[in-house]
Amino acid sequence: MGTTLKGRRALVTGAGAGLGKAYAIALAQAGADVALCDVNDSVKAVRDEIRGLGVNCWAKVADVAKKKHVKAFVDGAADKLGGLDIVVANAGVVRVTNPAKDDFSKAVDDFEFMMDVNLRGVYLTGRAAIPYLVENGGDLINVTTDHIHTCGWPETHSHDDAQLCNWKDVQRSAVGGPGFDVYDASKWGIKGLTNAWARSLAPHKIRVNSFGMGATATPMYLGFLGGRPPAPGVMTPEGVAGVLVDLITEGPNGRTGDCVQLWAGHPTVLPPPMLDGILCAADLARA
Repeated sequence: MGTTLKGRRALVTGAGAGLGKAYAIALAQAGADVALCDVNDSVKAVRDEIRGLGVNCWAKVADVAKKKHVKAFVDGAADKLGGLDIVVANAGVVRVTNPAKDDFSKAVDDFEFMMDVNLRGVYLTGRAAIPYLVENGGDLINVTTDHIHTCGWPETHSHDDAQLCNWKDVQRSAVGGPGFDVYDASKWGIKGLTNAWARSLAPHKIRVNSFGMGATATPMYLGFLGGRPPAPGVMTPEGVAGVLVDLITEGPNGRTGDCVQLWAGHPTVLPPPMLDGILCAADLARA
């Protein structure tokens, strides 16, 4: 087990399976103590697995859409770990929507379900955890999606080493598709929180970045496909989690306010600061 994060105290939401589980395990493998939550009891099995790595791990069944659940989890995590240095707001849900065909009842239900978990959950987690991060500085990472920052927008990225990417021959726009109006809106909202928090929390030595990824072989993604083959160059949760650790280990002088993105068919490596991070650095230099 590595020790790059030894002594750090991390919190991960939505850690019962998929990417959240991979993030938690990668952080523990790097030496961090970890607190986990999920709406499913499976988070307890993840806790037991992580304890086997020789680090402290605490888990709680909690719904990030509920303010009392979030406050109890974050306060409990800080108590059990002796503080917080790393917060990964990962919990998320997705439903396919159709503005032209969905009846109003479904439209409202889909909106409340996805916004409550994806946007409200990230907001509640961040706001509950920030007072602990202010004590010593640290990292706040909000998980988004490649729908808001593609390999073609707002910057065009080379495909010289990404020949498996579906968009190697055409510029990809920033959109998930016609069935993702609510999902994409929730993730764009997270980007807005990230941009504002990065600037307001920089004086407290807190780095705030969003972290998005394209097709990754998680239960949620594979279930969404319904038996269809995954996208070419689909990433692994372990590979994506390794990049998350690399982002954190940039340390206090690393990027903030960035929209870090990984895309299927591209190398699963930490990219240099992208446009959002570059602009945030310029803003902070002028402050």
